[in-house]
Amino acid sequence: MSDQRVINDIRSFNRFYTAQLGLLQQHIFDSEYSLTEVRVLYEINFNRQTTATGIRDALQIDAGYLSRILRKLEKGGLILKHPLPEDGRSSYLSLSDRGRRLMTKMGTLSDDQLRVMMAHLTPAAQETVAGAMNDLRRLLSAPDGAATMDQITIRTELLPGDLGDIISLHGKLYMQEYRYDTRFERYVMETIQDFMVHYHPARDRVWLAVCSGRLVGVVAIQHRPAKQAQLRWFLISPDFRGIGLGKALMQQAMDFCREQKFKKVYLLTTDQQDTAAALYKRWGFIKKSSVPATLWGHELLEERYEREMQ
Repeated sequence: MSDQRVINDIRSFNRFYTAQLGLLQQHIFDSEYSLTEVRVLYEINFNRQTTATGIRDALQIDAGYLSRILRKLEKGGLILKHPLPEDGRSSYLSLSDRGRRLMTKMGTLSDDQLRVMMAHLTPAAQETVAGAMNDLRRLLSAPDGAATMDQITIRTELLPGDLGDIISLHGKLYMQEYRYDTRFERYVMETIQDFMVHYHPARDRVWLAVCSGRLVGVVAIQHRPAKQAQLRWFLISPDFRGIGLGKALMQQAMDFCREQKFKKVYLLTTDQQDTAAALYKRWGFIKKSSVPATLWGHELLEERYEREMQ
């Protein structure tokens, strides 16, 4: 997609969304206050003891314009100024009782507006909308769009569609990063089938890392004979690497193996997954074999790592 196409799509969305929320109206929710004035009130309410400088930095607003807004809000009895103890020439701002009542009313009206806007959507579609907006906020606000762990939920309950998402994530990422063809995706499908055929609810487990309704990481433990277990499907989406997600998934997987009193855990990988191999080694896995193989359109080494648990 070209830069101009991206810009055109973003501008088109902005026109749509501002119209949906009525943001082009001079006053928000038929009140006497503009959107900018309400945003200033929100900053004061949210940050409790903020200053004019803090509001200006948060909203990237002209100092003169902000000064006029603050005078109007103070004159209207919505905000109060309190001298800063360390600098009597400066003040922090807070909402008056009237200001808090107005913000409560605005919040209720905003919630109602969004409920009406989403009423025709199914619950799943509403989750999709909310997830897309979370992704948009993350990508535009964080440095390089980096995710954080507090945006991620790790669950072990398998829901309809999860197995397909695991297969899809592997197929797409291994194609992008290693140029593995569709035979690899078929291989993952076969391992999923093996897992489900032999699934034991107490001895097998999958950890799914989800952000905004999207699978971004996974690992699984499958029980094997002789008190052994196999670690499977360990994968993190590129946008979510380097934030501690891999460590969190491995920690939970290894804790589960100790709880189940497995004697040994092993995994199968290839020599091309050197970053993952480094993580396996940090968790006590030792490479036990390396065998030449032709797999998924590549000449590579199929490797087995093991970790003694007892």
